[in-house]
Amino acid sequence: MSAPQEPRAGQQPQQQQQQRPISAQGSVASSEITLTRWQKIENVIWDGGHRTPQERALVRRLDIFIMSWATIGYFVRLLDWANVTNAYVSGMKEDLHFTGADYNLLSTFFIIGYVIGQVPSQMVLTRVRPSYWLPTCELLWSIVTFCFAAVQNVRDVFALRIVMGFLEAPFAVGVLTIMGSWYTPRELSKRIAIFYSACYAASMFSGYLQAGIYNGMNDHLGIAGWRWLFIFCGVISLPFSLYGYIAIPDNPYNSKAFWMPPHQLEFARKRMEACDRRPPVLLTWAKMRRIVTHWPLYAFTAIMICQCLVTQPLNYFAVWLKSLNRFSVYQVNVIPTAGQAVGLLTTLAYSWLADAWGGEKRWKALLIPAVVNLVGLIIVSIGPGFGATLFGYLLNGASWGFWPICFAWTNEVCASDPEERAIVIGVAQTMGQAFVAWVPILILNTAKYAPKFTMGWSILTGFSACQLAMVFVIRWLVQRDKQRAREQQQEGGFNGHHDRGNDVEGGVAAHGNVEENTAEDSENVVPTAPEMTKL
Repeated sequence: MSAPQEPRAGQQPQQQQQQRPISAQGSVASSEITLTRWQKIENVIWDGGHRTPQERALVRRLDIFIMSWATIGYFVRLLDWANVTNAYVSGMKEDLHFTGADYNLLSTFFIIGYVIGQVPSQMVLTRVRPSYWLPTCELLWSIVTFCFAAVQNVRDVFALRIVMGFLEAPFAVGVLTIMGSWYTPRELSKRIAIFYSACYAASMFSGYLQAGIYNGMNDHLGIAGWRWLFIFCGVISLPFSLYGYIAIPDNPYNSKAFWMPPHQLEFARKRMEACDRRPPVLLTWAKMRRIVTHWPLYAFTAIMICQCLVTQPLNYFAVWLKSLNRFSVYQVNVIPTAGQAVGLLTTLAYSWLADAWGGEKRWKALLIPAVVNLVGLIIVSIGPGFGATLFGYLLNGASWGFWPICFAWTNEVCASDPEERAIVIGVAQTMGQAFVAWVPILILNTAKYAPKFTMGWSILTGFSACQLAMVFVIRWLVQRDKQRAREQQQEGGFNGHHDRGNDVEGGVAAHGNVEENTAEDSENVVPTAPEMTKL
């Protein structure tokens, strides 16, 4: 009998690989791996030390394709959002004769299109692969961006903002759903943070870009500098919209991405099963009824409405600076980038801390940006002086890190139900933006309340306090459901695979009564590689 062959360098013996358990965090159990000092450091910085070579290779592929597409795509979208503000203070207001509350309506019409587009987009995604639908919307979005350079009046701007909002509606929810379908709880928060950090990078870049264009290209070829800004944005966005057709992998149960080998796709499914993330099922009325009667839909929607409102001050930073009549157009474009820089750094710091704490302690990381924002809003509400007010606006930038941690928490709480996870994220995002469509018009009207916006910031201070309270409410609800889950387990009401819910914040435990899962859901499980309707 011949001796067994030794494994090649860098490979684990096949039997040994099969025996290594996958933890509830979705990675090979850390107790099975002896970490070097560097791997321990890497485990903190980039969650890498606890993984096998096979898992490292899988996550590396996901990062290369999903993160590059998502981050660059979000950067381009937020670049447009920031461009509107920069264009407004760089000549668009005067050239197109904006009056009264027209500045507020720029956001309102965009959000109207955004809210209108959410439901149709989600319906389309139940029949069409994200890898088809999302890049197509991006491509049309790029074309509309070019059209902004040709607007002749305020009505043209408002019409294009509605179309822009409609086309952008699928993107953020689609990205968060895709990330939640591939990454484990240990990996998710920091990657959502990187995704959202593109927001600050875009706002900073837009300020520098507009300042440079205004100085170097204003009236070049007879075109105003603010129009050149939209032309440059369109040139940047067009190629990356095409990249989405190859970068988006759909989900582990139906992916046809050319860059995902079959053996890694199978391993990706096992990772998700270890996190209690099940295959998607066709949405039925019974499933929908359970979702709308379960608390996460309402709790996370409420906290997201608060978050979308309390981050508004940073959008009015440039308006406040311009109203002081002490800064040039160049300075008005550049100074607010300090708030974006603060937001970028603190968002990454909060999310790394959240992933380092993980599970039971992740919710505590939400308290930091919530408290920081509350302090900042109190300062800008009082308006004690230029220096203090400037500091208050910068603190508002430091509060934007609440978003990625909250969405990571949502993914964990709804981990065992992909349909609920998608609907909760979609509804929370939509309702948050819906409130931004009308609340600023009432309390942040630039014609009535600029530059201090005392009443508006005072009202938002109340929303900030409610947001802080909601963190504790959701934490209590999660713990209550986990306690119920443990009691049901002791009574024999759980199936064997549900006991991992105790290891992760949320999961099946947070889902409450798991006995509600019916045979109807089992019959509607989406096949491993379904033939989906094509565009």
